[in-house]
Amino acid sequence: MVRNVGFTLGVALMMIGATGCMSKNEDMRPQRSAELDRLNMMVGNWETTAETKIMGEDEAVKGSGKSISAWECDGWCLVERGQYDMGGDMGKMNGVAIWTWDPKAKKYRTFWADSMGSTAVGTGRYNEATKTWHMKGKGHGPMGTTHARGTAKMIDDKTVEWCYKEGFGPFGMIKFMEMNGTSKKK
Repeated sequence: MVRNVGFTLGVALMMIGATGCMSKNEDMRPQRSAELDRLNMMVGNWETTAETKIMGEDEAVKGSGKSISAWECDGWCLVERGQYDMGGDMGKMNGVAIWTWDPKAKKYRTFWADSMGSTAVGTGRYNEATKTWHMKGKGHGPMGTTHARGTAKMIDDKTVEWCYKEGFGPFGMIKFMEMNGTSKKK
């Protein structure tokens, strides 16, 4: 017990000593990556229309939704919160997406969670020449483990055309869902 108190006191004194050498104006946080600024194009209120083709279904299902994307954590991550009507038997769904920049891996990292019990992690990259985001990820939900790929092309400041494919098996080779849509900034 005495050793633990001594250790804790020693660590506390080292922390005080280390921070005591800094002026009160110095910030210990690292410099925010400029790559995060590329995500500014996603900030705002969005309305989406989409068409979903599901394996085994003859007709595509039309859906729609609204989302808000805003900076959080002092501009270190972009958080999107959305409400969607998936159409057909799928009904309504809420979802949250998080985007950030991983400077060590030199890629964008994404995370998704929704009210249907699905979660996914992925990566993204932006092609400046074509104004297109390329994304891929791996998820898990009621349908099991899935792999997904998608693109989002910036048509102008307020319009994004996107597509998304999700499948089972190695690298999602057995496609079970394909979505195409347009999102407009309001």
